[in-house]
Amino acid sequence: MAVSDRSTKERLLSVLDDLEVLSRELIEMLALSRTQKLPQPGEDTQILELLVQRDGEFQELMKVAVEQGKVHQEMQVLEKEVEKRDSDIQLLQKQLKEAEHILATAVYQAKEKLKSIEKARKGSISSEEIIKYAHRISASNAVCAPLNWVPGDPRRPYPTDLEMRGGMLGHMSNLPPNGVNGHLPGDALAAGRLPGTSPAPLMVFHGFTLLIHPSGVGRNRRLDCVLI
Repeated sequence: MAVSDRSTKERLLSVLDDLEVLSRELIEMLALSRTQKLPQPGEDTQILELLVQRDGEFQELMKVAVEQGKVHQEMQVLEKEVEKRDSDIQLLQKQLKEAEHILATAVYQAKEKLKSIEKARKGSISSEEIIKYAHRISASNAVCAPLNWVPGDPRRPYPTDLEMRGGMLGHMSNLPPNGVNGHLPGDALAAGRLPGTSPAPLMVFHGFTLLIHPSGVGRNRRLDCVLI
């Protein structure tokens, strides 16, 4: 394996192993010198040179290890900063999605409103048409009786008693569908009561009571409804 392919840790361990082996050989040589078994000339010097060489390599590798330790600490700080930035990005992404949803809803509502405006513009009615329609309603005596109207006259004022009995109020109060030509008999109107009922009948609906009684004279004759 090439030296460049080995990590600093592996290189340090290798140098330490060499130092250990050389130290043992040197110690053994010193022990032999005491027993008068001298080693070959120059062998101790060679071992010392190798020991010094390995020690120099060890010191250089220690400097490299210290520098790499500093770089590793900086990398850890940067990793924490990256995690923080990533959290900020995720939060911003969530807020952008919420804003996108709100904008999409607003755009949809605006389009629907524009469609309604366009539809209303296409179906708009001129003031002249409204005046003509109001004149036609007034001419048909839908809101007031003819000038020569008298009690018992089958013509309007609208609504007639028959139409009142056939409407929602009549069905809810179970009024009998009687009357003459859509109107009450003159004596019943004069007495201020409905046939078969007591004067000023009460109609009870959902949460309120409706008091009905006739009022007015002649063409102004009408049925008044009062909430009580």
